[in-house]
Amino acid sequence: MVEIIQISDLHYGSEFREDLFENIINYVKETKPDVVICTGDIVHKGRVIQYKNFLPYLNQLKEISNFLAVPGNHDAKNSGIIFFEKIIGPRRSRMLLEDKNSIIVGVCSARDDMAEGMIGDEQLDWLGRQFDKNLENRIMALHHHLIPIPMSGQKFTTVRDAGEILEFTQLFEIDLVLMGHRHVPHAYTISWRNSSNTTFLYCGTSTSNKVRSDDSPSFNHIYLDEGDLEVYIVNSDNLEKSLLVERKAHHTEFIRPRKTRIEHLLASEVWDE
Repeated sequence: MVEIIQISDLHYGSEFREDLFENIINYVKETKPDVVICTGDIVHKGRVIQYKNFLPYLNQLKEISNFLAVPGNHDAKNSGIIFFEKIIGPRRSRMLLEDKNSIIVGVCSARDDMAEGMIGDEQLDWLGRQFDKNLENRIMALHHHLIPIPMSGQKFTTVRDAGEILEFTQLFEIDLVLMGHRHVPHAYTISWRNSSNTTFLYCGTSTSNKVRSDDSPSFNHIYLDEGDLEVYIVNSDNLEKSLLVERKAHHTEFIRPRKTRIEHLLASEVWDE
C-alpha cells in the first residue's frame, strides 16, 4: 500500500495562510505518508520573489517527506516556470517507490500566461515511456482538470487535449490521476472495458482563502493498494477528516461533500411560481 498526501493551490502571495501550512506540516509529521504531492499553483504570480519567500515552507516539507510537485497556471505566469524549475523542482518528474510497488509521474499542463492547460504530443510520448514498468500502483499528477467539476465555476480551462490523456489512462491502466486548479475536492471513477479502474481526484485549495461557496481549505489523504482506494478530505483549518471516495475491485462509493447545483435550484424560492 502507498499512502499519499495531496496538497494543491497554495497561492503563496495571495490569501495564503501560514497557519494552514503549519497544520499540514504537523499532519504530515504525525501520519508519515510515503510522499506529499502538490498539484500546482504554489505561488500566485510566478514572481521570483514569491518562489524565494516560499522556499522555507518547502524545505520544511522536504525534511519530513518525499515530495513531488507539478506547476500550475499561476506558477507559470510571467515566465515563472523558469523559477519553478530553479527553486521547486523539474516541471515534469518520475518517482519510483519500489518498496511500495508504486510509480508516480508528474507532468506540466501549464503554459505561460494561459489559463487553460495542454499536455502536447512530446509530453504524451514521454508519459508513455515513464510508465513502462510493471508496478501495481500507477499514479499520474498534473494541475489542470481533465473533466469539468460541478459547482466550480464556468471557466473553460480544462486540458485542451484531455481526450488523449483520458485515452492514455485507459491504455496504461493508470489507477489514480491527481489534479487541482478549480479549488474543489471531487472525484470521478471510470471503469474501462479492460476491467481496470481510473479515479480522477481533485483537490481543494489547501492553504488559501480562495475557496468556493462555503467550502473550507482542504487537502487529500490517499491510500492506494493494488486497485483498492480510499480518499479522505482533510480540513486544513481543524484537520477533521471525511471520506470522499472508497473504491474496491467491483464497487466505488463517492461521498459528495457538497450539494449539487440542481439541489440548490430546487430548494430556492426564486423558482417558485
